Amino acid sequence: MIFRLALAELRNRPGRALFLLGGYSLGVAVMVVLLAVGEAMLNQARDAELVGGGDVVVVPAGISAEMLKSGGVSSLFLGIDHARFLHRNLLESPRGREDFGIEGVSPLLDGKQVELFAGDRRIAAIAAGEIPSRAQAAGAVPRLLSGGWRDSDADRRWLRPSSDELYREIDRFHIPPVRDSTWAEWHYFNVVLSEQRWVYVTLMVAGEVGVPGRWGGRILLTVREPDGTHRSLTRDLPGEQVRFDTASPDLRFGDRAYVRMRDGVYRVVADAEGVRVDLRVTPAPRRYFPPTELGGSELVSGYVTPALYATADGTVCAPVCEPVRGAQSYHDHNWGVWRDVSWEWGSASDARMSLLYGVVRGGGAGTEGLFAYLVDERGVRGVFRPGAVQFGETQPATVAGRTVRVPRRFAFQDARQGLRVDVEVAAVHVTDMNRPERRFFVQMRGVATVRERGKIVGRLPGFFETYVD
Repeated sequence: MIFRLALAELRNRPGRALFLLGGYSLGVAVMVVLLAVGEAMLNQARDAELVGGGDVVVVPAGISAEMLKSGGVSSLFLGIDHARFLHRNLLESPRGREDFGIEGVSPLLDGKQVELFAGDRRIAAIAAGEIPSRAQAAGAVPRLLSGGWRDSDADRRWLRPSSDELYREIDRFHIPPVRDSTWAEWHYFNVVLSEQRWVYVTLMVAGEVGVPGRWGGRILLTVREPDGTHRSLTRDLPGEQVRFDTASPDLRFGDRAYVRMRDGVYRVVADAEGVRVDLRVTPAPRRYFPPTELGGSELVSGYVTPALYATADGTVCAPVCEPVRGAQSYHDHNWGVWRDVSWEWGSASDARMSLLYGVVRGGGAGTEGLFAYLVDERGVRGVFRPGAVQFGETQPATVAGRTVRVPRRFAFQDARQGLRVDVEVAAVHVTDMNRPERRFFVQMRGVATVRERGKIVGRLPGFFETYVD
């Protein structure tokens, strides 16, 4: 019946019938072509040779396989933040190789705009680059028409820098992007002299750097004695006596105080009000957190931790000189604008594992939440995004004639990834910042109990900071 009706329509109105048939045919043809192209693109996205070799392609968070249909990772001009760190401490770390069977990782730089010069001609081009040994490991070595293709010294530094090269890469000073009186940048070290005694060492550059008379350096030494008392000692220097290096951690305050890094060891010399430290701080391999910079409308906040766990040797004179041998130590480096800023921060370590967590608040810091990071001698254990720190129990502390409530116990957790951290505070030092909000700065010493999927994986002694009103 349908066939007879179609023939009748064709006889009665042949032009309209043919036009309708042509329209349907065109639509079907377009769908066939689109499906064929989509299938071909998906096959290309899955083809190891077309996406740089290997079985897995690492792309930024939020990129899906559907986006890869447009021609692969390189055609999207995607970039991986902290690619060197991910390569060294995650993908090709001992944990990545032994626990996840990763044989090799090949970083690919593509879509880089360059200029070529041929005589008087200047030609704009797009260049790509790979590391020969890693491309070979991923099965993506190109066919060479002539010559050789092997790792350069720059490739070696990217893959396996020496300790000296690593710390020069991640730990260096910065020229302030703006002239702001609240700009500050500092090296911070803490050294545990005994269970009840430790010292904080800060060498800071602050102010409107580059403007004579409007910036300078400050040495801050805080000594915690066994009876619980703290001595905070300072020495200030004018800007003309301060020298810092934008290509290394080196910092010098006149002739008597400096931080200098050589062969992967930090030499820290500082004095203030009769107290002097002369230490060699040696970071443990792989126990670092890479440089990270947060920026908002008003805030620049940079942070790197070259030594989540280190050992310190030398002398501390406070004022009686005593030797320091193999003391547990920590080092970080901060920079930025610190107007009305507060934070939650903590670092805890033993010889096997390190924990770091933190968040910056105020001053246009944006909406970034708390992060937590676990690392050991085999590389990264995990990066977590816990909820807010929960202060479950407090205790009184006296500062500037006032009694304030400070934490005794607190906790945070990332339920999705199975991390829970409980901190029991053993010692507290409170500083009155004399400001309307988040007035009291609380420095704590305690033990962090770290659980993964309900199992205790570490009880780590450490230092923790917060602000209270």
